[in-house]
Amino acid sequence: MDYKPSPKELTHFPFLKKAQDHIKARFSTLDSLLKDTKGESLINLAITRVHDSISPKKIFAPVVSDSADDEIAAYALARIIVSCVNDKQLIDRLTRYEAERMYYFLVNEEEWNQNYRLEDTGYSRLCIALANELGIQIIQDRMPLTDYVELVSPLHEDRFRLVNRHLSQGFVEIKKEERYELLRERTRLVIRHDLPHKVPSFICEQLAPKVTSIKKVYQEQMLQQFGAIDENAFPPCMQALVLALTGGTNLTHAGRFALTTFIHSIGMNVAEIAGMYARSPDFDPEKTMYQVEHITGRGGSGTEYTAPACAAMKTTGLCVNRDKICETVNHPLNYYRQKKKYSPKTKKEGAPTTDNPPASPR
Repeated sequence: MDYKPSPKELTHFPFLKKAQDHIKARFSTLDSLLKDTKGESLINLAITRVHDSISPKKIFAPVVSDSADDEIAAYALARIIVSCVNDKQLIDRLTRYEAERMYYFLVNEEEWNQNYRLEDTGYSRLCIALANELGIQIIQDRMPLTDYVELVSPLHEDRFRLVNRHLSQGFVEIKKEERYELLRERTRLVIRHDLPHKVPSFICEQLAPKVTSIKKVYQEQMLQQFGAIDENAFPPCMQALVLALTGGTNLTHAGRFALTTFIHSIGMNVAEIAGMYARSPDFDPEKTMYQVEHITGRGGSGTEYTAPACAAMKTTGLCVNRDKICETVNHPLNYYRQKKKYSPKTKKEGAPTTDNPPASPR
């Protein structure tokens, strides 16, 4: 017999179908939700949720003070708000936050769930029910290869690399202590799958003041993270691509993709990126704008691509001229952060004066 989570349990996992079904009886449409007498407070809860997702420090508490209806509705509204903003990185921040939140509540279930009961399998009834809905057989010690590869693609620890796993007949062996982590990644994928929503324009207009505040906070955080663009802080791989570009060399598709996604991630807009390519002797404005808009999500399918990690740069032969900082990072963006943080200008303002920046966590 299927386990039916209580409203309190659903409050901790609002992305579950049962959680969404729970509030449909109260809010038949999105418009009615926003016009409800508690609509303003629900929007504020959702805004707080988005703010929490972009906060550098994530803090979770076992006790959820809001009612089940309010908490689940706030989750749904948060997804609508980031859809109105329609920024890939902001959407990714929210999905990662929700997945981390799920992970926290699941591994600490005994602290907050009065219905907690450990089964003979070593997992709680709620955990098994949640995993089943997300398509993971949590009690099994193996996983289909295709599922495993999809889940671990964002995980950079060596233990998750396929070469370090036991593979047999199309299945990858999974250790018990890793299953919650893979369930977290499945949660992230499931939550991310249908975002951004196609939100009616009148709804986004109604939420516009709140959306504007989110944009402002997020832009301020991005500015604090990357600051003004500094080409001197580019990693060697990106400097080599820029040098090849200005030298009249036609970059490979992988090279153009890597450079475009990198400089877009650190804050260059479409016009500025096109200006970077204008340094090339064979610059074609129309063709360049088309390619840049496609990669940055401003045209075509609307998909905004992410800069490739160091492992991918090595695979495509673009990882060149490695230096000491390269040995401490696993992504060109991490290199850029490190180099900017410990640049001479920063040192003058009181930063550490060591010749080499400390190793960053991988």
